[in-house]
Amino acid sequence: MTAAAVRFLAGRVTLGLLALVVSALPAAPQAATPAVDSPARPALVVILVVDQFRGDYVDKYGHQWRHGLRRLFDEGAYYTEAAYRYASTTTCAGHATIGTGATPQTHGMISNAWFDRALGRDVACTEDPSITNVSYGTTPARTGDSSIRLATPTLADEMRAQLGVAPQVVTMSIKARAALSLAGHRSALSTWFDGPRGFVTSPAMGGPGRVPFLERYVAAHPVEADVEAVWERSLPPTSYLYEDLGVGETGFGAAFPHRLTAPPVDGQVDPSFYGTWQMSPFADAYLGRMAAAAVADLKLGQGQGTDFLAVSFSALDTVGHAYGPRSHEVQDILVRLDETIGTLLAELDRQVGRDRYAIALTSDHGVGPIPQQMQALGLGGGVVDRKTVSTVLTAALGGSVLDSNTGSEIYLSRDAAAKLAALDQHEWDAVRTSLEQVDGIARAWRTTDLLAGRYEAASDPMAHAARLSAYGGRSGDITFITDPYWFPYRIAATHGTPYSYDQHVPLVFAGPQFRRGRYTATASPADVAPTLGRLLGVILPAADGATRVDALSRPPGLAAADEPPQTQEGRQASTSP
Repeated sequence: MTAAAVRFLAGRVTLGLLALVVSALPAAPQAATPAVDSPARPALVVILVVDQFRGDYVDKYGHQWRHGLRRLFDEGAYYTEAAYRYASTTTCAGHATIGTGATPQTHGMISNAWFDRALGRDVACTEDPSITNVSYGTTPARTGDSSIRLATPTLADEMRAQLGVAPQVVTMSIKARAALSLAGHRSALSTWFDGPRGFVTSPAMGGPGRVPFLERYVAAHPVEADVEAVWERSLPPTSYLYEDLGVGETGFGAAFPHRLTAPPVDGQVDPSFYGTWQMSPFADAYLGRMAAAAVADLKLGQGQGTDFLAVSFSALDTVGHAYGPRSHEVQDILVRLDETIGTLLAELDRQVGRDRYAIALTSDHGVGPIPQQMQALGLGGGVVDRKTVSTVLTAALGGSVLDSNTGSEIYLSRDAAAKLAALDQHEWDAVRTSLEQVDGIARAWRTTDLLAGRYEAASDPMAHAARLSAYGGRSGDITFITDPYWFPYRIAATHGTPYSYDQHVPLVFAGPQFRRGRYTATASPADVAPTLGRLLGVILPAADGATRVDALSRPPGLAAADEPPQTQEGRQASTSP
């Protein structure tokens, strides 16, 4: 383990011990809450997720924002220290945590993909081979996606089960794992972008038919309208921090301006357009407009019950992977997303009413800096040599060793897994020591040891973070965590560690139910679902997160005595379990 990893770990141990001391202190007596009217239950709950939104971007780049992001951070309850508690900080794990209030050890979405021993191959977290998606583009869908692997219900699921008037649930993103993990198991509309197949839906979410709104919208607003778009910086170059053309950046063009693709020839769009479009602010803008149109067309927030809308903006993630967190591209994505969210909020104000919806803004994970840039600063960094890892394990376990190495999860062949399980503690300690001597590996565990709790959570927060990411039958046989600024595979920039740059993300609640201000209390995106559920009287049976009562303007009270019953013609009432 490097000295840098020791410093990171020491800081986390200090925080963990401090939390234990504080929790042991006697609670101060609380004055009775005066009898006051509680805000009405929201007609619409909104979750906005910005994929790969690092927590420190708010302080570094927030001066560039003037619209939607500015409004939420200025007017909302902003938790400055919000962070994930687990190690596998990935898109599928993060969105499932936001949607359910649970951590991967509970909801089972441990990463974007894992090795399925029954199938003998890697599977995506939303892959469902029993169905075929419905395409709204010109090319038929080839694969199927659903929430079949999500082990716990989402807030939207529990709203359907518990509220007197069944909500309309609408989720959308560029990614299937975002849209589906926020929705859960049924929705009026869950859609995502699938390249030349256009936006798609899953028949598992409510029926095999086509969604009329989506069909009309994509026909009237084809993404190909952006085919000749050029991405220019929105602000003067001097308004951006750091240098353009940073070391190690990849992407579809080193410097601004960025042309998405070559102009069409004989009306034919270059297939590369669909990939670069997703790596541009035009994808976020499209999603924001489509969300506003869905609110109007489906009349979200217009009924007697409470509806659910979740939008996950993905461009920051795809751009961050290619250009890194210090790039002008990342900063400009946020500048333009600030405008996109501002427009969406204005439409929600107009169509639903500014005081009739509650909103949460957060992210699924952060991102590590480009290793070459850290090396230039003398801070180390690099890519773990997988061949060396394989050599170490072959020497220890013999024979064929690896079935798959997905991120920081090592899946052994059945023979090697049996030998690993048979090792006594002394023998495993020798293997672990050899793994931790590989450049870039800070810690390694047998997953069975994590699942059995063979570690001290208070004194070993890194092991506890790995435990919160582990799920029996899906996690690898061995789990490792890299040193700071090291990646488990070659890429410009990525995430998936328990370090602050990956765990620390923004968390904001806004609406009349919340008191504006900056909150420094320990918080997590796992708190989103329980907190919004509390506003509605919805219980989440498997949540690991907390209700943010410290930010509530008033405790939610009983419905007014003269409030009409929650029934609505044309919307089927649900039955509470």
